Amino acid sequence: MTKKIRSDLFYLKQFGFNDSLLQAIFQLKLDPIVSIFNNENELIMEIESKFTDKDRELARDYQQYKNFKSELFNTETFLKDRKSKIYFKYDYNELTALIPKKIMPLFMYSKGDISLLSLDRKRVAIVGTRNPSEKSIELTKKITQKYVSDNYIIVSGLAEGIDTVSHATTLDLGGKTIAVLPTNFNKIYPKENNDLADLISDKGLLVTAIGPKENTYKSSFLDRNQYVANMSDLIIVVETNLKSGTMNTIRNAYEANKKILFVDQGDEALNNKICEFGGEMINDK
Repeated sequence: MTKKIRSDLFYLKQFGFNDSLLQAIFQLKLDPIVSIFNNENELIMEIESKFTDKDRELARDYQQYKNFKSELFNTETFLKDRKSKIYFKYDYNELTALIPKKIMPLFMYSKGDISLLSLDRKRVAIVGTRNPSEKSIELTKKITQKYVSDNYIIVSGLAEGIDTVSHATTLDLGGKTIAVLPTNFNKIYPKENNDLADLISDKGLLVTAIGPKENTYKSSFLDRNQYVANMSDLIIVVETNLKSGTMNTIRNAYEANKKILFVDQGDEALNNKICEFGGEMINDK
């Protein structure tokens, strides 16, 4: 029965129902389908405040939901891929062991080698700007090589720039890498990294909080930074600026009590800001 409830919650989320509503249904041990689509059921009162206007609109047409579920089940390759896995927030699994419940979404998804999430594996996040200098690109390659040789798994966000260099260098060296995406597996961003994402799913691991029918929002990129920070044992910052996604990752790493190492940014104010978050400067020679 519990497995069926998880399955119902997954499909309802893909259909468009919000996380808060679905979590409340699970925590109250309600039947998801009856609670949402049977408006005459008295149990609906316990979750009524969780319904958004969009949820109420979706709940009007159970047949439309059934058709959606059937089509998704029959056409979504992710659901049939043996390398794919769905993680539920209220289970103990590889991701809930790493990501605190307060920031874990109802579901997360992976594609590839899930052993890379094991608690006994060492993971380092190598992060930085989307527009790195040549010096930073070469330094990223050097740092990546050092940690791959020390049997670390390289974690990053598949963004342009430092992320891409760290992932690609790891694969070139025969190492293991985890890419945490702000999108689902069907809409890789940036598009230029489609081939790299395919390589990582074959030789490493792709992870996302965005399901196959869910959209990506600006907040998805910030959420991605949280997951990168919490999945890693330490964070290495190669190049950044004061207002950036990398600084957001640094802040999340600090809040998660992770070790933060950074290269001299050539800017005293920037160096001091990273130090405020517990960062330690490393020698880049």
